[in-house]
Amino acid sequence: MCSKFMKLAGCVLLAAACACDGLKIVPGSEGDLVVNVSVETTFGVKTKSADLSSYSIFIMNNQMDTLYNSTVSEIAGNTISLAPDIYHIIVYNMLFPVPAFEHPYYYGYKMATVVAGETCEVQIVCKQDNCGVRVVFSEAFKQSCTTYKMHVSGACGSLDYDSATTDMWGFFNPGKTTFQLWTDQTLFGSAEKDLVSGYMYSFLVEETGNSQENVEPSFTITLDTLRTWTSDIWNNLEITTNKGTQKETAYTVAEARTLEGGLTDVWVTGYIVGYYVSSSSFEAGGTGSETNLALADDSGETVKSNTLSVKIPDTAIRDELNLAANPGKLYQKVWLKGRTIESYFGEPGLELIQEVVW
Repeated sequence: MCSKFMKLAGCVLLAAACACDGLKIVPGSEGDLVVNVSVETTFGVKTKSADLSSYSIFIMNNQMDTLYNSTVSEIAGNTISLAPDIYHIIVYNMLFPVPAFEHPYYYGYKMATVVAGETCEVQIVCKQDNCGVRVVFSEAFKQSCTTYKMHVSGACGSLDYDSATTDMWGFFNPGKTTFQLWTDQTLFGSAEKDLVSGYMYSFLVEETGNSQENVEPSFTITLDTLRTWTSDIWNNLEITTNKGTQKETAYTVAEARTLEGGLTDVWVTGYIVGYYVSSSSFEAGGTGSETNLALADDSGETVKSNTLSVKIPDTAIRDELNLAANPGKLYQKVWLKGRTIESYFGEPGLELIQEVVW
């Protein structure tokens, strides 16, 4: 958006500097132009923008000469007499050169053709043209770190989020954006994500498990778009970290359920809570299977969609792990190393188990 904005805004400001405010007088037959302006917040923007009446509006002819440099309150709805020509109309709420907190940028553009003796009425809808980013640190995460911050950088600049920016929205240009999580002056990890114009992103940094079970915090991303909330985890953004590569940093069941299938040498930890009878049937508390079992983050879990399916291999591991031969393993916590599978008994799962630790 930087290039688009600088090109259009640059032309506007340069032309405006060379022209007087007000309409140029042109000879001959004229036509009329009526401009109406509105603001659209399709994605449920959670911050206030400037009052629409104060938005800047520029009207230029096809040679990019500025005829009007004014505000929406002075132009919108009024009839303007103009010579027959093609006109460019630009409306925006404020300049947006670099990322800034509480600075949503609304922009609208329309081309209009004025014909002699006729009225051309145009409707310009200003939409948010930058991206909103909020970073929230959970109380558990804040207590686990002496200092912390999220450094977010895009093409035109960067912002730092920490304890002083709680509930504040920062705004960035759309495109590739880098996120760096710092804890106690150490870079925990970094990731890149393509931000989309008009979207509002809420990033939650939270600690999962305790220091013995999960020594690293997790980073959850929630995206608000078209009033539909979707989630992803920090590790799916190709963060440079050792999450899940060893027992000490094993994925929880909730985290493992979000992983794509086919990932090898992945550690997952959870409680054995039963087994699966079919893709639609889960036997919570059951011990009747030799070939599969269900893991959950809660030892009392009874909801199938909160579990991770485990395919027990026909090796020595089956002798140790299967519930039919080892009913005493039910409700015990276990760490498993294997390969993720997209669906097994209708749920995300783990197969080709290589290691088991109790």
